[in-house]
Amino acid sequence: MKHSLRGALAATAVLVLPSAPVAAQALSRAEAVAAALRANPEVQKSREEQARLRGLVTEARADALPELKLLGSALRYRDPSLLNSSSFDAFPPELRESLKPVATGLYEGTAQLRQTLFSFKLGKAIRAARLGASYGEEEVRRARQTIALQALVAYNAYLLSREQVAVAEKAVGQKEKHLEMARHRRQAGVATDLDVLRSQVDLENQRTTLLRIRGQSDFARGQLNAVMVRPIGEPIEPTDRLEYVPLEVALEDVVQEAWSNRPEAKEASLTEKIREELIGIAAADARPKLELNAVWGFSVRKPENFFDRDFAKWNVGVNLTVPVFDGLRTAGRVAQARAERGKATQDKIALENQIRLDAKDAVDRLAVAKSILEATQLNVAQAQKAVDMTQANYNNGAATTLDVLDAQAALTLADSNRIQALYEHANARALLRYVMARDPVEDTPSVSSNAQGSQP
Repeated sequence: MKHSLRGALAATAVLVLPSAPVAAQALSRAEAVAAALRANPEVQKSREEQARLRGLVTEARADALPELKLLGSALRYRDPSLLNSSSFDAFPPELRESLKPVATGLYEGTAQLRQTLFSFKLGKAIRAARLGASYGEEEVRRARQTIALQALVAYNAYLLSREQVAVAEKAVGQKEKHLEMARHRRQAGVATDLDVLRSQVDLENQRTTLLRIRGQSDFARGQLNAVMVRPIGEPIEPTDRLEYVPLEVALEDVVQEAWSNRPEAKEASLTEKIREELIGIAAADARPKLELNAVWGFSVRKPENFFDRDFAKWNVGVNLTVPVFDGLRTAGRVAQARAERGKATQDKIALENQIRLDAKDAVDRLAVAKSILEATQLNVAQAQKAVDMTQANYNNGAATTLDVLDAQAALTLADSNRIQALYEHANARALLRYVMARDPVEDTPSVSSNAQGSQP
């Protein structure tokens, strides 16, 4: 009886006690990028496209290889053609009686061989297919770089939101201390009820702001999980921080490296080469073609005669096709292929200009982000000093509650701007590396002994 009661109580405790929260997974930038590259649908789609293009290479090579077919047929028929002959009535009656058709069967088993001996189209088709396979490889690389950049930006956004939560929590703590101080001063008769009320209102407003920022942080975490194709609400504990990492690259170096390494640049060159091969493929339709065709097998009325050499059938032929006039159909296709090649050339020129523009934009963004970060560092130091001085003056009766609230608001804004500047600089670095087609995950440099914090 006692054991059953204890078992019931234990089961009740399991149902009543809340389940332990899921432990947050420690995650670095490199791990976030790797997870996104493993599972993101865009990367998987690019790999499937690469497999399709490799299939085109196999298909193009098929024309250079022999095509072998095995055919079998069974036919039951009765043919009265002789009875319908115009001279059949002139035959003697006894002969006409013996020539009555009867049903019979015909069985065939053959092997057919077709081999292209020469074609102007064959080599160009194989080269075009190989270029297409290389294009697929660049497409996979482009998709990987794009998803890696998205994962990095999402990771940085989550870091930013967490830092903003920390700044808001710090502001709430400051305002709670100030409210407590205002109440003490009112009890001492050196502050009014209005001072206390202002401090209470300001504190509640800051708490509301904190709730909003926490909601934004949860959404940023959901976006990061979405890029990695994980449950949206899965907890994450970032192991990296928003830190200043110096990166100085000249614009011309960025342009040169981008044009040498960007998948889009290589895709543009491959497209131009593929279009050139397609011109030759279209023109080949108006040129001679030589093929070998062969058939070997057996044709019998009785199945038991299969593989009897007397019933063997075969033929071998070489076919030469020389197009003479096709109504200018081939000329039209060649003109279309040349126009497509011209469009590919213009796309390549436009891409080169776009890469130069992207490179300049990335370099400018990095320079602006560095300048803003330096300014925000000074603003934080100044705002912190102003808070300390105003708080001291308030304690000595030389400052009002509004002065303290204004100084605290200025410090909160400066902290937020500093974190935002670190975020913008981190994204600017990632964008510059993306433009140059470098590995988007950068190593954190060692900090010298005279460096302080994350100051540039």
